[in-house]
Amino acid sequence: MHDRATPRIGGLAVMVGFALAVVVARVQLTVDTGANAPPWLTGWLVLALFVPFAAGMIEDITKSFGARARLLATFVGAAIAYFFCNATLSRFALPPLDALLALSPVAQFVLTLFCVGAIANAYNLADGLNGLLAGLSVSACAAMGWVAWQHGDQFLTVSTLSLAAAVAGFALFNFPRARLFAGDGGAYLLGTAISLFAILLVHRHADVSPWFAFALVLYPFVDTTAAIVRRLVAGRPIMEPDAHHLHTLLAQRLTERLGGSGRNIASAIIVVVSATAAGLAIWLHQQTALLVTLCGLLVAAFAVAYMGVRRTPSQHPGSSPHQLDAKAVDPK
Repeated sequence: MHDRATPRIGGLAVMVGFALAVVVARVQLTVDTGANAPPWLTGWLVLALFVPFAAGMIEDITKSFGARARLLATFVGAAIAYFFCNATLSRFALPPLDALLALSPVAQFVLTLFCVGAIANAYNLADGLNGLLAGLSVSACAAMGWVAWQHGDQFLTVSTLSLAAAVAGFALFNFPRARLFAGDGGAYLLGTAISLFAILLVHRHADVSPWFAFALVLYPFVDTTAAIVRRLVAGRPIMEPDAHHLHTLLAQRLTERLGGSGRNIASAIIVVVSATAAGLAIWLHQQTALLVTLCGLLVAAFAVAYMGVRRTPSQHPGSSPHQLDAKAVDPK
């Protein structure tokens, strides 16, 4: 909620900008036309991303397209990418699970859909502060684009960096003062795109560790997992929104002490930490053991930060996070 109505169509600008960029690049760049990137691949990728984007936009406009329907749309988009773009989740660097995936195409399909849906929903939940969704998305896409470029993968380099550029353009209108929101359309588009790009990068390049991809989406994933556990323990539906995400609570505490700038500082802190982790992940993208250690340290840091923020006394103990952040946070 904000003092004045703010358009929730930022996702439309990102979708159009991304689609135009990858199509124009496809026409202009004719080097990567082999088996890894046949001419029709770009069209199927855009379609796969359009489905969850459209579902989110319908919710933004009508407020009547439920969370389950939007989740189903991410499954449909993932299925399109699985069958027509070869976006297959084929390994986790976990031997028992990798053995199952090697033996069962059905397991590959189911886990691909599950992971894309989970990450898309996680990015939607992370869309709670100005600049947060954009910052997390740009850092993840830039990291994947760099690794794809190192591997000579023109298709993924262009796709990831085109999305990063489109999101960076949107961010100019979303941070520090929000004149435009990504909306559910933008959040589902970005979550689906980043998960599919990660799956494609790992599947197309055997030396890229799956834990590289996990490190890039770790904050949205861990925050969403914590939210699910929190709601289950409280006996509430897991789809029920709340204002107890780490970024929400951090924004609340900083706003109480620093005023309105505290919300932007909270967003910047999480984005800087995530971008730093992405930079380290680039350096370690072939080193699974070190990436597992990095992810473990980041999860521990999240837990310490969350408990610390929860235990920090509020200067307004009689107010709920919803009341304190009514102008700053979109509870999800």
